[in-house]
Amino acid sequence: MIGWLSGTVKALDPAGFVLLDTGGVGYDVIVSLQTLCKLRPGEATELSIHTYVREDQITLFGFSNISERGIFRKLTTVSGIGARMALNLMSGMSCEDLIRAIEQADDLAIARTPGIGKKTAQRLILELQGKLGSAPATGGVTNNKAEEVHSALINLGYKAAQVDAALKRIEPADFETMFRAALKVIA
Repeated sequence: MIGWLSGTVKALDPAGFVLLDTGGVGYDVIVSLQTLCKLRPGEATELSIHTYVREDQITLFGFSNISERGIFRKLTTVSGIGARMALNLMSGMSCEDLIRAIEQADDLAIARTPGIGKKTAQRLILELQGKLGSAPATGGVTNNKAEEVHSALINLGYKAAQVDAALKRIEPADFETMFRAALKVIA
């Protein structure tokens, strides 16, 4: 199994794919939108990898650090949460926010993720509460999701003027919702 890759980012796809060149071999790695916005084409990076093997395919899921990969693996232990759904959860909010929502039994925050209903969110809380560690205190500082979306779109090669115009036309929401809405406006 592949557990870690180091190389140069060759291409980024807004759908959550990264093409990583590691010594002349290109790996397609699926990443969360949170991880995607940290990557830049042409720059060296390291990704912790979860290798998912099925009869007909091998899929690589990449994370910016080992703790994110650990959260992903714990999410996939919950009945009804597969690899794609776990990645959607990690795309919709930061790992800290996700842990906080689970620890505080905030099923509504979790259910905002596309494909996650209230019952699945409650099952997630029931099975993982107390097992993910605690989210670090934020000290009252809130993340500006618009800035994160702006950065992610710039990293994907869109012009700043296009991104600014798109962000003015969308409603504030979680990262994934704003990211997808901005992409629709730009397209």
